Amino acid sequence: MKKIYLILSICLLSLSLIGCNPKENIDPVVPPIDETDPDKELLEDKIAPILQFTQSTYRTARINQYTTDFNIFEGLQALDNLEGDISSRIEADLGDYDVTVPGEYEVFFFVQDLAGNVSNFVSKKITVVEYYFLVEKYPIFTGIIPNESAKPDKQKVFAGAYYHKVYSSKDYWLGIEAEFTLPMFDINRYNGQHDDRLPIDPSVKNLDNPSIYMGGHAWNESDVGLSLSLTVLKNGSTTIGSYAFRPFWRYITNRDYDIGGYDRANGRYYAVSNASGNNQTKNLFGNWDYLFTEYYYLPGDRLRMILYSPKPGYLQLQIQVIEKSTLPYSVQIREENGWKDPADFKSPAFSSPEHGSLTTKVEFKRVNAIDQSGNEGKPNIPTTSQVFDMVWHNTYLLRKIDGQMYRVVMNETRANFTNGPADSHFTTSGIDPVTGGETVRIHPNFN
Repeated sequence: MKKIYLILSICLLSLSLIGCNPKENIDPVVPPIDETDPDKELLEDKIAPILQFTQSTYRTARINQYTTDFNIFEGLQALDNLEGDISSRIEADLGDYDVTVPGEYEVFFFVQDLAGNVSNFVSKKITVVEYYFLVEKYPIFTGIIPNESAKPDKQKVFAGAYYHKVYSSKDYWLGIEAEFTLPMFDINRYNGQHDDRLPIDPSVKNLDNPSIYMGGHAWNESDVGLSLSLTVLKNGSTTIGSYAFRPFWRYITNRDYDIGGYDRANGRYYAVSNASGNNQTKNLFGNWDYLFTEYYYLPGDRLRMILYSPKPGYLQLQIQVIEKSTLPYSVQIREENGWKDPADFKSPAFSSPEHGSLTTKVEFKRVNAIDQSGNEGKPNIPTTSQVFDMVWHNTYLLRKIDGQMYRVVMNETRANFTNGPADSHFTTSGIDPVTGGETVRIHPNFN
């Protein structure tokens, strides 16, 4: 009997030990089941995404009609409460926007999340501006122009500047062009003490200011070209006086004024100021951004200047660089200040009623001048300032003859000249009958 109990005890102990084996007795840990469906959450979302500009400057844009790399979505950001950044899904309602057609456009943007919630709408105002290519050198016409206007009479002298003006007959001209080499000068009249060893002292305001420009007269007058102007120096400061020739365009119009300052963020790199108050006919002055040192032209630079009508009622200034100056004076100034090499320039097309209409006879001119600060229309102020030999290599008028555009030499058969205030202030070579060229020196103190 004792043997039976002993055997039973051993069996029970064995069973107990087997049951305590950890590898066979621990239940596996099963993670809790997440019954949330992520797709379902996104699809049932009720909160709309937010659409915004990363900077306010992206709300407007200014591009030319031949732009190919403009990103219409630049500066936009779309954020969703569940999906995060969904900027890649922004859509645009273009309306009538066409990058090839100049005009003012407003494009609207929106975005949807996966649940179909539509964001707020934002808009971008886009200005597409006209772009004109450099005017080609048209064939030179030497024949007889039927019914060409006669050579103009002498014009009266306008006080307040020393100027040599060569002006055309009034005829169906579409523009004027010329090649010239910018002259050296010696400026001696300032608003304060100056360093008289320098041709011009940029640290003091000069009161005599050289300019080389063209112009036209149809409904009213325009003066367009290069004037010695303020510049930026290598240290970032701006000169007090003039230091380099820079483009300007002065025009009188009763429409499409284009008044406004620089808007660099949106591609407007020029400013137009109004000198006529609230009058409908305004005397306007445009100039290019002074930070663009490639549009600083210096003595010895050989340039081709064109003033022409790209479409009826408008004019445009173009400057083509033929050769950079090798004069030590100009080379040194460019190197010292880190200015860029001179580059071709185009102004915006500006309003000039009746130019380019082919139904109105118009006049064009070229001018060498020493302008006198604050003295327009007043008697000339005596001065020892000078502008040395300025070479006009040629001068042509632009005209359409039998449907073809030509250059017609601007010589004394169709042009005249005026020296103000007197001939004695100038030395000229006379107008070349073949090229329309001329050499001009201004010396007001020689009587």
